[in-house]
Amino acid sequence: MTVLALAGAAQAQTVPAAAAPAQRTAPTVRQADTTSKWFLGALSGIQVVDHGAPVAGGEFGIRLRRNVQVVVGATRMWDVVTSSRVDEVNTFASYLQQTQGKPASGSIDAPAWVATAGLRYIHETTVGVRPYVMADAGMGRVEYRPTFILNARDITTGVSQYGVTLGRDLLGPGNHLAYGAGAGLVFGDKWYLDLGVRLTRINTPDHVTDVRRISIGMGRRF
Repeated sequence: MTVLALAGAAQAQTVPAAAAPAQRTAPTVRQADTTSKWFLGALSGIQVVDHGAPVAGGEFGIRLRRNVQVVVGATRMWDVVTSSRVDEVNTFASYLQQTQGKPASGSIDAPAWVATAGLRYIHETTVGVRPYVMADAGMGRVEYRPTFILNARDITTGVSQYGVTLGRDLLGPGNHLAYGAGAGLVFGDKWYLDLGVRLTRINTPDHVTDVRRISIGMGRRF
């Protein structure tokens, strides 16, 4: 009896312990993309064609992908007259002075509105500075406003009676294809500051008008 009891106890001690349950790995949670969906801003700055002039405008953008945005904008340009058109008006003024024998002068300005839509690639970072490049196309409306003074009298509306015929390159307004490109830096997150450069080409009559701009903008991302 004693032998059987010891044998039973030995068998009980050799029973293998139950295996520990396997540990489950917690599923990886993908971090949500907090990049803004759209933005709205106002722009100002300086534009240069024949001479410098102010610009002002606004823009609205929607994000297609993390780094790609569709941007729609409108810009008021105070004067996009080219050197060639200034020279042409001065030539007419010289003609008036020679043929009329009286002091004559001429001047011209060309205010414009440009509305475009395009794509912007912006490099999103975590340091609050985002560089970008962009390209756009649209329509520019340019109004040429020549003025002729003969012997201290404005003769612009009747200049044709003095033998001067103005071509369509000096008369407006007119709508023309506009397109361009730019680059810049955006500072800030929710509220932002945009410093950039732009080049816009307007297909005006006789020769194109290239508008170079330094742009300063402020806006909000949503």
